[in-house]
Amino acid sequence: MRPRLLIIAYVFPPSESVGARRPGELARFAADRKWDVRVLTATPADPGAPDPGIPESQILRAAPVPRSAQLVSSVRRAEARSRVGRRQLLTALGTIGREVLIPDACVNWVVPAVRQFLRNRDGWRPDVIMVTGPPASAYLVAARIARRLDVPWVADYRDLWTVGNDYWPYGRTRIRQVIDRRMEHRLLRSAANCVTISEPLAEIMRTTFGIGTEVVMNGIDRQPPASDAAEPPAWQSAAPKAATLTLAHTGRLNPGKRDPAPLLDAVALLGPEARRVNVIFAGEDNGVAQAATERAGVADSVTNLGEVSAEKSWRVQAEADVLVLVMWNDPRDAGTVPGKFFDYLRARRPILMIGHPDGIVANILRSRHAGVVLSDPRQIADQLRRWLAEKDRTGRVPELAPSTLDGLYREDQLTRYLEILSAAADTHRPRR
Repeated sequence: MRPRLLIIAYVFPPSESVGARRPGELARFAADRKWDVRVLTATPADPGAPDPGIPESQILRAAPVPRSAQLVSSVRRAEARSRVGRRQLLTALGTIGREVLIPDACVNWVVPAVRQFLRNRDGWRPDVIMVTGPPASAYLVAARIARRLDVPWVADYRDLWTVGNDYWPYGRTRIRQVIDRRMEHRLLRSAANCVTISEPLAEIMRTTFGIGTEVVMNGIDRQPPASDAAEPPAWQSAAPKAATLTLAHTGRLNPGKRDPAPLLDAVALLGPEARRVNVIFAGEDNGVAQAATERAGVADSVTNLGEVSAEKSWRVQAEADVLVLVMWNDPRDAGTVPGKFFDYLRARRPILMIGHPDGIVANILRSRHAGVVLSDPRQIADQLRRWLAEKDRTGRVPELAPSTLDGLYREDQLTRYLEILSAAADTHRPRR
């Protein structure tokens, strides 16, 4: 009999969100290995999107109530009646929402998701449930369905929730943080197991909640997004004419924590040679890159593309000489492994990491000779000079050896994931 797996993921393909890729690839991988896979998600279908890997008939797309469009419409109506500006109104609503929406702003998905799955399952019952978060509201959906059907559920933490996550408490009062922690404790008492992306994060879960926690990294996708190879480089028209060395950062930056200032300060230290360096930023334009560029005075060496598609992001990575990974230079970020890191490895370009020198990512880079870990502008400037000299001498910065990626591919990690889910299903004893 084929193992039956229910995957609960608020975001799922065709969403291009990084959070959609982990459950999407697990669904595809399990289906390829003859598991009977069903998916419960809030992401709507898109007939023109690529094949998600399982039949659309096995994906239940339950919309939150009220729908996002209705919420946006309500905000616009409130804005029209208000004398304050849009930014102030959204800030006020966000502050209120962080405090009163428990566990998060996706709580309006919990009831419709549970109801629609139970009404439309047609007698199908999973052997095990895998739920991935954030958002934490998805864990409530999994716990309710698991209790109703008497099946085990496994909590997948792409990011931790109330512990080991310095981004979560932002804007929440002490009382609200206590409520969240108690909710997480209560939920995990009914979980069969937990999975997260690194050993430091797994140890936090074990010691805080006393629950078994396994490590499954995201892994490298063998096939990059489809793109038109004949198209000129994404930054060609905006790049400095004298540029010799191209460095690229894709994804979101964060003020004070994921800040590219050390790199841009290093470019400024190059003096006249700075004109030969082109630093590309491709991702949400939240002003962090622009502010760091202006402080360093290196606007002529920076190209800011703003938010781009997955295909264009891949082209930026593949066509750069060096890829820049900006992380938080703090021990609390040592267990973080961004999904973008595996995209960078797939591009096989050397990686310049700015962040904590003893974290998981830093150790992988050093042990596999995949790049350098530097946070001091002077040291970064020296490294830039070495790359410039190498390009002058050989015409290129060498790509990573194929063996650098051994054991880090997505299928290597997902094989382990199916073993964890099988064990959870096998050890569960149904209630009488």
